[in-house]
Order: sequence, then C-alpha cells, then structure tokens
Amino acid sequence: MRRLKPMFSYYGSKWRLAPTYPSPLHNTIVEPFAGSACYALLHFHKDVVLIDKNDIICAVWDYLINAKESEIRKLPLLKCNQPIPTSLPVESQWLIGFWTSKGTTRPGKSMHGNPNAVKMGCWSASIRERIASQVKHIRHWKIEQKCYTQLDNGNGRTYFVDPPYVKGGDRYTENSIDYPSLGKWCRTRDGQVIVCENGSAKWLPFRPHKKTIGTRKDTVERVWTNPA
Repeated sequence: MRRLKPMFSYYGSKWRLAPTYPSPLHNTIVEPFAGSACYALLHFHKDVVLIDKNDIICAVWDYLINAKESEIRKLPLLKCNQPIPTSLPVESQWLIGFWTSKGTTRPGKSMHGNPNAVKMGCWSASIRERIASQVKHIRHWKIEQKCYTQLDNGNGRTYFVDPPYVKGGDRYTENSIDYPSLGKWCRTRDGQVIVCENGSAKWLPFRPHKKTIGTRKDTVERVWTNPA
C-alpha cells in the first residue's frame, strides 16, 4: 500500500526516516507529539490519533481532516514575496505558511523570496493538488490538543513518540519537557512504543538507528522500543 506524502512541511519531520522504524503492531497509532505526523502518513489506513500542545498544529490538522478536496484546490498560488491573503481562513493561511517557510516550526506570512521557491518544494500547484488528493484518506483520523500526560493507558495501540529532542528541541514553541518523566511514561505504556531521539540523550536507553545527512552536519538518529 502506498504512503501519503507530507501534508505540510515542519521542522523535525520524519518523512525520510518513517519507513526505517518498526511497523505498527496494532490497528491504532497514537502520535503524542504529532507535528507533521509522517509516521502516521506511512500507515494512514490505521486508526490514527494525533496529539499536540501546539494550537497551530492542531488547527491545521483539524482543517485537513475535514476539508473538502475542492476547498483545497481553491487555495491561491503566490508569486515571489507575495503575502498570504489574510482573507483566507486562518487555518489555511497556516497550511500555506508552513509550505512557504519549509522546515520551520512556525508558518510564514508570505511566499518565499527566492525566485526558485517552487522548484525548492515550496507552495505550488503540485503541492496543492497533492494535498487535495490525499485529504479523503485521513477522514477517520482524530486530532486533540493536549499534553501526552493526559492520555489514558491502553493496550492495542502503537505509540510513535517523537518529542522535541534534548539537543535542538528549543526551536519548538512547545518545548518544556521533563524528559525523565517522559521516559517513565514511555516505559509504562501497555502497547507498542517507538521513541525517537538523537545525539547523546540518556532519558531512555537509546540505540543508534540511522545516520542522517544535514546541511551543516551529520547526525545519528537514535531509537528506543519497548519489548511489546
């Protein structure tokens, strides 16, 4: 089964790495730090529950889950440096803004200033059509704005836990994490748990997973999985 491509660009996306993580053992996937939810997009046919504290992330996902294909196709394309129209619903402004400011934690307010922005994968007719053709596949998804600590425990779930990392997580707007407490929470889940990190984080006994090539430096992604 094919996987869905990213619905929006976001810092820390797991789009390239998603296929390298263990496949879900259960029919329900829970992402307690949803972001752009690329692991869930890989397994979109599952029952997906997205959790995030960021109100913008939650609003964009709610918009995508409920938007009509025709509604997406009516979103405007932009010229270089053109502001995103404030007459649009704010959720669609944020959706476009994440594409005009690729790989950031906050949506932009105008089209990228580079004349080659479309070639760089910023907001374009092809991106718009991709999203429009995919929204029908996530109608059954759910999004909730809350902290992971508010989730009840339960078997029959695969938890894909991709929090702001100890090193580099300060770029996120919601980054006040008690890592030892998060580690305890992960260890006490009854379902399958997959946790992402990098560098020398020690709040769980992570193991090296995959080397990633960065624009400034290479890093080693790390992973912890429970014995579910």
